[in-house]
Amino acid sequence: MAAPKTVAEPHKELRFTRAGQAQGMFIAATVAFAFALLTAITWLIGHPDFHWWTPLPFLILAWVLVRIALHCTRHAYIILTPMGVEIFPLLKPEKNLNLIYWTELDHADFNEDLTLAKLHRNAQESSGAVLSLKPILAKQRPFLKKALEGRLAEKTDGAQRPNSG
Repeated sequence: MAAPKTVAEPHKELRFTRAGQAQGMFIAATVAFAFALLTAITWLIGHPDFHWWTPLPFLILAWVLVRIALHCTRHAYIILTPMGVEIFPLLKPEKNLNLIYWTELDHADFNEDLTLAKLHRNAQESSGAVLSLKPILAKQRPFLKKALEGRLAEKTDGAQRPNSG
């Protein structure tokens, strides 16, 4: 299995994974494995309606769900870097990566329960990106909000300061 790449300067970036999504996948994999075990035991005791292959679909489903859950916990969903915000989709992240530079962003809005973030490129809010924060663990969402708002406030404070030079 491919491992995440090492970062040259990890102290300069914040990574948020899809760990919240992975929890549900692990639970679903456990349920699928329990069904596989139940059908295997039923076949072993000789029930006429169950065959040797009956647990296989549940085992395959459990294996796929575990692989997806491991992918969600190991790979980033949102990375805040010195350059900007990197957004990685679940499928083909190396091909469909979305990078929004800090200079392109005007401000960010969050809903009350921190399940949705809107990154606006202009004050009229006519351009930007909408991110679901549900894949991120609930206790990590306030950190993302604080980091985004802090970085954007730093950018606007720097633009408003007169040059003292």
